[in-house]
Amino acid sequence: MTPEEFKKRCKGIVPVQYCPFTKKGELDINGLRQNTQFLVDYAKGGKDLVIMTNGSTTEFYANSIEEQKTVIKEVVEVAGGKVPVVAGTSQAGTKETIEMAKYAEGVGVDCAMVVLPYYHTPTTEGMYQHYRKIAESVKIGVMVYNNPDVSGSLIGPALMKKLSKIGNVVAVKDNTPIIDDYFLNSASINPEDMVLLNGRGEIQYVASAAYGFRYKGFVTWVGNFAPARSYAVYEAVKEKNFEKAEALLENLLPLFRVLGEFMSKRETVSIIPSAYRTNYMYMSVGKACMDLTGLSGGPLKLPMENLSTEEKGELRRVLEETGII
Repeated sequence: MTPEEFKKRCKGIVPVQYCPFTKKGELDINGLRQNTQFLVDYAKGGKDLVIMTNGSTTEFYANSIEEQKTVIKEVVEVAGGKVPVVAGTSQAGTKETIEMAKYAEGVGVDCAMVVLPYYHTPTTEGMYQHYRKIAESVKIGVMVYNNPDVSGSLIGPALMKKLSKIGNVVAVKDNTPIIDDYFLNSASINPEDMVLLNGRGEIQYVASAAYGFRYKGFVTWVGNFAPARSYAVYEAVKEKNFEKAEALLENLLPLFRVLGEFMSKRETVSIIPSAYRTNYMYMSVGKACMDLTGLSGGPLKLPMENLSTEEKGELRRVLEETGII
């Protein structure tokens, strides 16, 4: 898929996959393929759905390079060109990121997602050159993953607009918590240059889409096990029916509330300001939801924390209450 073709199909819901592991911490390949096929089957009939894999939620950082490559290859094989696949290719350095992006391109990924350089925070020019070099190294599209929590940095609208002018930098997974940036990105970035995706899920998507409907979709963890719930929110916004979208979000409130309860029990050691950071218990909840809905979740790898048996029981009751199971 060319970068131009990907831009046209980069919309709708974008489930960022979990990576199922065995109790021994090994890749559960069959589970990964099952999860991927579930999303491919849901997308039948022309639904706007893009699969995202080997991202933060996929615990790419906890997998070896070979395990990351296996995840990417297996997902592309199951997707079989039926739905676009975005694969995270991020490494701490530019050279290593290029090597992973080339691998992803070679096995048929449609777009390489690259988080802002982590460990050492670059200057503005260093950030620009990082993405320019990666984009020049491949013929597929490149997606900027604008996430301050995992990188300690944030690309503002001015630099994002400049990046959008790089030929095959075609999209952004935008995790900015700054509502002004949603408006400024919508107002200043030519949609012919870059597709805007909200990276923070259903709730923030509804808000960002209001700015000229320039945000074309959103990344979701809920969409992995309840894609119909996520897709209904997307369709309501597409219809410009914000009252319906709000009602659909309210239907998911029990799930979001129990997540909030689990978060509040656990202290974070992050020094990133609270507005810019993520509590990663959503990964523990999401993986448990995968198991409870008959898909494959399995445990998280350290240093991430799994839910307790009691919490899994509480989560089951919430999924039953909301009709997800």
